[in-house]
Amino acid sequence: MNAKPDVAFDPFSDWILPFDAPRAAEIFLSGGKGANLARAAQRKLPVPDGVILTNAAYRVFIAPLRAAIQEILRRGKGDDAECSQRLRALILQQTLPSALPEMLAEALRARQMQGIRVAVRSSGTLEDLPGAAFAGQHDTFLGVWGIPAILEAVRACYASLWNERVLPYRARLGVDHLEAGMAVVIQGMVEVSMTEAAGVAFSIDPVQGRLDQALINAAFGLGETVVAGEAPVDEYRVRHADSARVSQTIAKKPEAIVSADKGTKTLPLPLAQQDLPALTATQCREVAQLALAAEAYFGFPQDIEWAYSGGRLFLLQSRPVTRIPSRWTRDESAERFPNVVTPMTWDLVEEGFHASLNYSFSLMGLPSFGDKWFAMREFYIYGNQNAVELYSGRLPTQMSGDLSDIAAALPALAAQYAWVQQLPVRWMRDLDIYLVGIGALLQESSERKTLAELWDYVLRVRDLGREYFLPNIAISLTQRSLYVLLQRLLHLLTGDADRAQTLFDTLLATVDTKTAQVNRELWLLSRQIRADAELFALAKSHSGRDLLARLSGFSAFKVDFERFLQRHGHRELDFDAYHPTWIEAPHSVLDQLKVLIERPDGERSEQTLGRKIAAVGAEHALLARTPEALRYAVQEIIRLARVYTELDDLEHYQTTRLTLPFRRALRALGGRLVEQGVLLEADDIYFCPVDIFERALRENDLPAIRAAVDAHKAAYLRARQHTPDWVYGEAEVGTAANDGDRLQGLGGSPGKSEGEVFVVHSPEDFARFPKNVILVARTTNPAWTPLFYQAIGVITESGGPLSHGAVTARELGLPAVMSIRNATERLKNGMRVRIDGSAGTVTILEPGDNETHA
Repeated sequence: MNAKPDVAFDPFSDWILPFDAPRAAEIFLSGGKGANLARAAQRKLPVPDGVILTNAAYRVFIAPLRAAIQEILRRGKGDDAECSQRLRALILQQTLPSALPEMLAEALRARQMQGIRVAVRSSGTLEDLPGAAFAGQHDTFLGVWGIPAILEAVRACYASLWNERVLPYRARLGVDHLEAGMAVVIQGMVEVSMTEAAGVAFSIDPVQGRLDQALINAAFGLGETVVAGEAPVDEYRVRHADSARVSQTIAKKPEAIVSADKGTKTLPLPLAQQDLPALTATQCREVAQLALAAEAYFGFPQDIEWAYSGGRLFLLQSRPVTRIPSRWTRDESAERFPNVVTPMTWDLVEEGFHASLNYSFSLMGLPSFGDKWFAMREFYIYGNQNAVELYSGRLPTQMSGDLSDIAAALPALAAQYAWVQQLPVRWMRDLDIYLVGIGALLQESSERKTLAELWDYVLRVRDLGREYFLPNIAISLTQRSLYVLLQRLLHLLTGDADRAQTLFDTLLATVDTKTAQVNRELWLLSRQIRADAELFALAKSHSGRDLLARLSGFSAFKVDFERFLQRHGHRELDFDAYHPTWIEAPHSVLDQLKVLIERPDGERSEQTLGRKIAAVGAEHALLARTPEALRYAVQEIIRLARVYTELDDLEHYQTTRLTLPFRRALRALGGRLVEQGVLLEADDIYFCPVDIFERALRENDLPAIRAAVDAHKAAYLRARQHTPDWVYGEAEVGTAANDGDRLQGLGGSPGKSEGEVFVVHSPEDFARFPKNVILVARTTNPAWTPLFYQAIGVITESGGPLSHGAVTARELGLPAVMSIRNATERLKNGMRVRIDGSAGTVTILEPGDNETHA
């Protein structure tokens, strides 16, 4: 078959682009490899010159073959080898556009590349897909000389898009084969002799999971020896801090690949050379520094190919590192997931979370992550700390300079990060779709639904939440980056780290979050109780459960309380949907009100007004001394930091609405299974993993549900009785900073306080929380806020400056220290401590008594 292209060739289109053309940096045109090389060349990194035959050319080439390709794919389903063979033969027989040889020759002449050997490299357009790693899946040809040979190599690159190993890989990713595109990089060949070296390098160490050192693999001759992974190579590790070589493993290297008249050839190395290091200490340092320069430019750790030729170091390729060994810790997860989580809840949310993760990374211009960020281990949720450190808190490279550098980079930054201003608007616009969906689900009756229909309802709740949640992680990560950025600017503007931190706390102390609004409503309810002497006395002397049973005698308050629950009853007591929300456990809200009723009138409004006045004054004074060229940018970053603080809180508030339809459907499912004798309690359904439940429904094997529930519930109850390892699999033995009476954590809210501690394990402890103590908890969420009004300080086991506890403490002017490991076990009720919220320290002054405040 030799079909003619049915699309006219346009010599003025973007078919061939030199590396320095602005559009060469677009992935859709240049593919992942080509776009990265173009960007690196434009940044003046040592990239050999070249051109890119873009995906636009491939699209025209492949257009007349689409119907035949679809037919081969349809007939060859299940036989990738046969399918690939037929597809490649089809493509290798197809004629390239007749104008292409002259156009390519002219492009090479313009770059002074005519008559030289070149490298012809495939550059797929799907190389940055979430979970994809197409490195090595497509073909590269070295030492190609002459236009005819280059064109044959181009066609072979096109055919490699249909390699046998690529077809199942795309299918697994759910990618339409005909949506995959191919650009081809044609680059001056870097001639590496058998006494020079080439290889790959990583700006971090993805093998040991070290982010503070570079990893280099090297061999004599061309880098194909290293890239192919079929021959022994040297391995070096270089420390970032001082570029020192910290380890090396020198292999016996019997051969080297070098350029030949046609392609490459393999030559034996002299015996005396085979055991020599391919790189000197100086060259190790240079290669590591090149990898770090690529990371600095691309804003993310890089995997590069490099080569020495004539004593010069060249960058041949650069791509992001998207996999790194997992290191499961509670650093990132303990605040969000402080307690054990049931399997059903985790299974229903995990896939949506990771979908949001890569959607958010794409939105933020970060590469996708090919592994898990969170995972359940023994019913506790752990975070992949290596992934967190890889992605979090990254600033644009331009922000690393001084104020004049930042001012000069503002136009480019404004264009690159325009989405930061647009995301809150889009999110608020799309919120209505989600809220209407929640309303529609809650209107459905579950009475006549079968088990399969109830499960379908659960999955529809999950899918609605998944779609809504897609951009939400970007909100949290952007908030974190804005905080880092603002702190950087404040440090540059004040010249003092402590002053910058104090100013930062002042500027963000009065953000009007949804949680703050709910707290104001709680405050007003507490004033109603306080204004009614009989209700006030009743509330002081009874628990929330007892008070709830007596509210019928206080109709005005009861009406307002029920309206409050209608508005905010979806707020959770715990992340796990296994636990009820406020509307199902209204006594927990009354316990919060019991804490607030002791506070005098006027106290809260006076504190809030004072902080607002201070924030306005601080911002005006800051802008007055900010250089004019930066004034708007600083003001806008302050505004965005506040907006994202509000938005991060609001998205969490709205996300918890999913709990109501989830609990409704799972309660109905569990109830049916109780009726059928499968479960003892309706809520036991939460202990059945989703895969087991779905298989049991599909195979009508309901007893399998009971077996899974019994096993998982018993293990869950055991896990609930112990404190999880901070690093999974490593018993906590204390840290150097936390072995004595001085405990080191993270500063959450500035100030110092001294007093007795009171440990709160759950909302069941709210009613016993006394006045004027230091609150100690694993973590806090918005339901805990009223306790802050009684406290004189806050200590948590997890979180940092962005956590609920830290934000609320700053809002109320309370000192807070976060991330004190095992604080709820080390600190006992009545123990006297001093906390320093700026330094992040807790000093134990006197031992406590477990009976104090009981």
